[in-house]
Amino acid sequence: MPPASTIRSLVAALLCASHGLAGAQDLATLKDQRPYDHSGSLNIQGGPYIYTGDGSPRNQPWFWNANGQYTARFYGWDIPFSFNIGSQERRYTQPFNRYGMSPHYKWVKLHAGYRSMKFNPYTLSGLQFLGGGLELEPKGFRFGAFYGRFNKPVAQDTLASISPVTAYERTGYGVKAGVGSPRNFFDLMLVKVWDDPASIPEPVGTRIAPMENLAVGASGRVSFTRRLFFTFDAGATALTPDRLAPVQVIDEVPTFANDLLTTRLGTKALFAANAGVTYTDRYLTLKVAGKQIDPGYRSLAAVFMQTDVRAFTIEPTLRLWNSKVRLSGSLGKQYDNVRAQKAATSVRTIASARISWNPSRSYGLDLNYANYGIEQQAGLRVVNDTFRVAMANRSIGLSQRLVRANNARVWTVTLVGGLQELQDLNPFGTFSTSENQVIYGNLNVMRLRTRDNLSVSGGVNVTRNTTVLSSSSLVGPMLGVSKQLAKRRITAGLNVAWNKAYRDGEDAGNTLNGNCNLQFRVNESHRFSLTVAALNNETDFAASRRFTEVRVLGGYTFLLQPLKRQKP
Repeated sequence: MPPASTIRSLVAALLCASHGLAGAQDLATLKDQRPYDHSGSLNIQGGPYIYTGDGSPRNQPWFWNANGQYTARFYGWDIPFSFNIGSQERRYTQPFNRYGMSPHYKWVKLHAGYRSMKFNPYTLSGLQFLGGGLELEPKGFRFGAFYGRFNKPVAQDTLASISPVTAYERTGYGVKAGVGSPRNFFDLMLVKVWDDPASIPEPVGTRIAPMENLAVGASGRVSFTRRLFFTFDAGATALTPDRLAPVQVIDEVPTFANDLLTTRLGTKALFAANAGVTYTDRYLTLKVAGKQIDPGYRSLAAVFMQTDVRAFTIEPTLRLWNSKVRLSGSLGKQYDNVRAQKAATSVRTIASARISWNPSRSYGLDLNYANYGIEQQAGLRVVNDTFRVAMANRSIGLSQRLVRANNARVWTVTLVGGLQELQDLNPFGTFSTSENQVIYGNLNVMRLRTRDNLSVSGGVNVTRNTTVLSSSSLVGPMLGVSKQLAKRRITAGLNVAWNKAYRDGEDAGNTLNGNCNLQFRVNESHRFSLTVAALNNETDFAASRRFTEVRVLGGYTFLLQPLKRQKP
């Protein structure tokens, strides 16, 4: 845990900044701002779930959820607030109930409640915390700070029907400081996160242990010209997997970090970085990038990331004929075994391309191709050719759209198809049992009559999955109809899809699913909805069991309209 003086200093800084927020407003512009305005929404929905058939139901018998957001504006200063509560809170140890706000004015932004902030991908990135934060970006200066709880304590419960995930209370703080502008900047940052061993009784029969982490990082951007710039992110983390382990000096951890982190048996120092050079103009964008992340790299304040990877990529994008034609792709290599600790090194080939052609508003075509290969090379040991992994994952996708419209009706036709394939490239066929191929296609036609907004659509789906052991297929039509009534205040719709299943060419049952929905708009602020969705599965592979399920969902939406300006 950080020294008490550190916490007091950080909290004092936040309080002083929040106290001075009103003084940071530009009083000269207040006369041009409305004294008060607001906007927001409230959505409430819920309903029963009915299940009959094999096995256990796939959902709970009842579902409800309420979420909303409200934004108040005082003289141009926005104060947003949001919440999300529901029946899911009863099932998860880290609740979905969230309350928070992030008021901001010009270059000052405050965070309070459940919020998330980002320093860079390797220190603080994306995780929500319950606490407070501050971001300042005046001209030439960049600053950020936060303090809060990432996880609430969840004690071990071996008697629960749905065993909760045991977790220690996790708290952290961080500071970022930098100079520059969005085009040219340099930032330094520090983040400390720790678990409280006393927050729950010691778990029994599990490897869960209280952790501690200190991460430092740097990020920056240098613009050489208006078209050419360089960006980078770097991070270093000292991670202790068990705070209860004996104290031990770790040579890899710098001495300056000893005041913030007590190194113990198992503490590791790990590193990560990425960098790229980008050139962009009216016709061409070209990016050359590279990254390396040590195996096991982790910051307790950042979302999960792939580790033990070294990658280099080239990503060009070409725009032609007033951007009616766009050619883009990527090509590169990716390696693991960054620290040469594995018996073999996996080498992945990264290759993808996309062509987008939009000659007019009525027609468009997209063609995608990707080829991701993997092979093993010698690491600590020489790899036997018989067991050497060499595989290729390919995919090809084509989509077309055609729109024809006049004053009476609009026709829309879409055609989507593609192939996905996993192929064993080992000359001895050692991993041939993992090979598979998926072919899919979809044709959909929709007609909209503009006079009364009657929409009718229909189409067909085809999917075929082939493995070494068997093949399975689904093919069938779909139909949909919707219409607006009562001067567009009521919208009613019905969609039905039926698919015939085949296994190795033999009849394997069918699936039928449909949904009907009804929406009623009382006025600009109040709306009601009702949806009934049903699924009947009579196949033994589409969902591995036979069942029928029905979900009924009713809802109400309230839209808070901005205040109307008074006439002078």
